[in-house]
Amino acid sequence: MGIEKAAHGEALGATAKIAARRRAWALAVLCGCAAMIANSPAARAQAPGATGAQSSSAGSSSSSDATAAAVESAQNPANNYTIQQSIEVGVRDSMIGGNIDNYDTFENLGSGPRLLDYTLSMHAVNHRGLLFDDLTFSSFGYGGDPDDVSRLSVDKNKWYDFRAMFRRDKNFWNYDLLANPLNPSSSNPAVAISGSPQSLDLTRWMQDYDVTLLPQSRLRFRLGYSRNTNQGPATSTVEGGTEPLLSQLLLYQTNSYRIGFDYTGIAKTTLSFDELLTYSKINETENDNDLTYQLSSGTPVDLGLVFNTVGSSPCAAPITNATTTPPTVSPTCNAYLSYSEYQNPRSSFPTERFRFQSTYIKNLTMAGSAGYSDANKDVTDFNEAISDYSSRTAQRGSTDAGPTAAKRISVEANWSGDYRLTDKLDLSDEFTYDDWRIPSMWAEAETNLFGTKPQAAGQTGLLLPISMFTPATFASVCPSPYSALNCPQHSASSAADVVDEQISQFLGQDAKSNTVELKYDVASRVSAYIGYEFMARAISDFSATYGTGTIYFPGGTTGTVANDYLAARGSCALVAGALPAGCVPNSNGSINYGSSTLITPTAGNDTVRNLYEIHENVGTLGISARPMDTLRLNGELMFGYNDNSFTRISPRQIQSYKLHATYTPKPWASIDGAIDINDNRDNVYTVDNIEHARAYSFMTTLSPNAGLWIDFGYNYMDIYTQTEICFDDTGSTVFTSACPVTGATGNLGTLSYYTSKDHYAYANVMWKPYKRVTAMIGYAGTIARGTTTNLNPLTPTGTLDFNYLKPQASLAIEIYRGVTYKTTWNYFGYNDHGVANPIGLAPLPLQDFNGSNIMFSLLDTF
Repeated sequence: MGIEKAAHGEALGATAKIAARRRAWALAVLCGCAAMIANSPAARAQAPGATGAQSSSAGSSSSSDATAAAVESAQNPANNYTIQQSIEVGVRDSMIGGNIDNYDTFENLGSGPRLLDYTLSMHAVNHRGLLFDDLTFSSFGYGGDPDDVSRLSVDKNKWYDFRAMFRRDKNFWNYDLLANPLNPSSSNPAVAISGSPQSLDLTRWMQDYDVTLLPQSRLRFRLGYSRNTNQGPATSTVEGGTEPLLSQLLLYQTNSYRIGFDYTGIAKTTLSFDELLTYSKINETENDNDLTYQLSSGTPVDLGLVFNTVGSSPCAAPITNATTTPPTVSPTCNAYLSYSEYQNPRSSFPTERFRFQSTYIKNLTMAGSAGYSDANKDVTDFNEAISDYSSRTAQRGSTDAGPTAAKRISVEANWSGDYRLTDKLDLSDEFTYDDWRIPSMWAEAETNLFGTKPQAAGQTGLLLPISMFTPATFASVCPSPYSALNCPQHSASSAADVVDEQISQFLGQDAKSNTVELKYDVASRVSAYIGYEFMARAISDFSATYGTGTIYFPGGTTGTVANDYLAARGSCALVAGALPAGCVPNSNGSINYGSSTLITPTAGNDTVRNLYEIHENVGTLGISARPMDTLRLNGELMFGYNDNSFTRISPRQIQSYKLHATYTPKPWASIDGAIDINDNRDNVYTVDNIEHARAYSFMTTLSPNAGLWIDFGYNYMDIYTQTEICFDDTGSTVFTSACPVTGATGNLGTLSYYTSKDHYAYANVMWKPYKRVTAMIGYAGTIARGTTTNLNPLTPTGTLDFNYLKPQASLAIEIYRGVTYKTTWNYFGYNDHGVANPIGLAPLPLQDFNGSNIMFSLLDTF
């Protein structure tokens, strides 16, 4: 017994000694930490009278003070954040050859230093931050890349949640086959247009700011603001006697304001309301700065882009003296001396929307919304001024102006519900209502200018002075019989001298749809559903032009009493020797068509509102199965029929077949495949619309260990479409069939088709041969082959037939803890595989570009 007591006492003593040692070590660590904190700059700043030396007699006191200082410091918000940052900077060297405009259209990655990525994360422990609890910030792309993005997220528990984003996109587009006139080599001169007449170089700045106040309360408020600015130069054309290349300056700006609230005071229900106010403005100016030729008088002139002298565009023999600088051209060519246009549309889009979500009723989940919008768009000072010459109409210029206004009134609502009938049976229904209408009006004020008779020897076409007069002065400038020197020289095809018209248009749609779906869990691993959708649409449109003061003035070498000295032309051309209704002769020889008191529909005008009713019926059937833990299968069938169509390429019959499978034989291996087949058609007489889109995809991801990762896949897309079309053409040797569509404006017709077969393949391998070394090699390639109906036999195959291959490789080395060096190489190889320059085309530059980008970067994480 004594021995046992002694042993027990020794054991208790040993245990006590161990506990004492632990307490001593813990006290030492605590005192050490307290001492370090007490001697930190922050602690010294809080106790400016303290010194680093402490007397031995105050040992216990200093230890206690240090511990108190440590606790105080831990509670100080300035020291209560965990902070993580990373920054990656680098420099890119781009070595690209070939068609640089095409490369910039596709990639636009240039040389120079870059901020590849920067991230900052701050987190307050236990939500005890002073002004915020969490802050994250990230940026990438700065330094010259076409896309720059910055994101900021800041929140304070229970008080607010703030999100901000800034984006800058550089949108360069100059694919030279877009809108290219494709001038023939037989033209004299043969002029190839090497850049797209519809190019642009815009920069878009986008800002978004959103804040939620009291995010965890029953009533939370949301405020937001967005600003989107798209600005830069562009080019365009205008159709007339010729097509000049116009220089544009564009500014598109939108400001959006958002305010809303969410209420969760009703059990299992959320109610939301939003007020959206959007204001947009457009400032657009266009000018003809492509005056690369001159008249014999030295006046600069633009012959336009279309050079087909065999077809008299801009005329049969445009160059009269090629030795001058710039070359001198014939004054009887279709050409422009000047062009200017300005417009400033302004729009407002106020929208109110109410939303709800609820699971208040057992087994029923509901959601819905209702919204109303009343938008307005106005153009108050549209102005276009042209100085040109058209050999067909003898016109020497024009002006066009007048205010325009449009509204868009929209009402929309939807409701969806999902009801769990049994553990295995589920019924869902969704109803949508969408009604909108867009009425518009343009009060057009146009004047058309014509030349006088020759004032001196050799004056003709563009060299002729413009006949200047007003309705009040016409009788003195050009008295009867309208053959004076300053009389306007019209032809039978000339437009009216003064055009005052009111153009009214309307487009609207009333659509209602309902979709019901029944889902049944056949077994634990198999479920199926069947659904039906019905939609009823009513589309109405209207377009009418009314004359409110159109005036045809007399004058011209072919004018006679029989044709009122060419005043009886256009809408007032004689019918059976008499003026049509609405045409009133004036004492000065002119003829009025309509007036402010006699508003008259123009010739060929359709004043009847068209109504199209379309009923759509769609049935769906789907199945989802998991026959084994490693295999998932999903399939869907859809069949639909419409009893009418609004456009010639709107399908009336639709079929869709989809199959998706995912197989994971190992945790580190995944195989995914999909088939998506869609067939549409409206194969009634004179339409003959048939379409299909078939896609097949396959991809695999393998990661057998932490040092190896493999990813590869293949996608195939087959697209086909055909439709009967009608078009205007004279003297075509390729198309000779008459247009089969009643009422069409084109004289010729053909079956237009488009087919494209696209192959896309990719593969990536990541390998870590050593702990600090990561290597990656990859490849992506697109091969497209297609054909289409070309109304112009000089059309290159372009994007219908090309190869675009993009291999890449990278090497990353961790040279120090948290510091990584990386080299990345990208290759771009775009090759036009088809016919780039058909026989007879004035040769265009090749679309090909090839080259490399090498990036050297350094990543630091701290």
